Amino acid sequence: MPTVPVPAMRTAVSDGPDGLTFVVPSRRQWFAMLFLPVWLVGWLLGEVFAVRGLISGKGPSLFLLVWLTMWTLGGGLALLGWLWMLAGRERLIVKPGVLVHRLELFGLHRTREYDLSQVRNLKVSPESFNPWNMGSSFRMWGLGGGVVSFDYGARTIRVAASVDEAEGRMIVNRIQERYAIAAG
Repeated sequence: MPTVPVPAMRTAVSDGPDGLTFVVPSRRQWFAMLFLPVWLVGWLLGEVFAVRGLISGKGPSLFLLVWLTMWTLGGGLALLGWLWMLAGRERLIVKPGVLVHRLELFGLHRTREYDLSQVRNLKVSPESFNPWNMGSSFRMWGLGGGVVSFDYGARTIRVAASVDEAEGRMIVNRIQERYAIAAG
């Protein structure tokens, strides 16, 4: 009976003058990637009809305005989730004195830098699902949270949302081999 092949890391790791860099591609959920564009077409039709109703002045305009606002936000989040699955990635750069966490999508990025001397308790720590926390819902799309965590002052920061625990341990071990991060 053949053995199961050993999975490789999805994360690209490089160690160069910019520091120890991990590039984590977004998690691709194929059903959602195929379904969301179809759903977004229906969503857009609802948006167009609501805007037309609002402009024409027919019907309760306050209700329609509130509904349209929520509808637009929901559709925007669905579009963001689809785009993230298509081309998003996280970049974690560890260099002397600083830990950089960057979310990248089509050349746009959000970067946060952490003082490496204040980073404590670097570990793998999966988050449990909380239906009352919006961040839990975003994790399903690979946005927010992550299995790699560290304490920074009075906050716990989570990164690497698209990796499994085993790959998270590989990332943590690689960082700890190179940089001395204080325990909790």
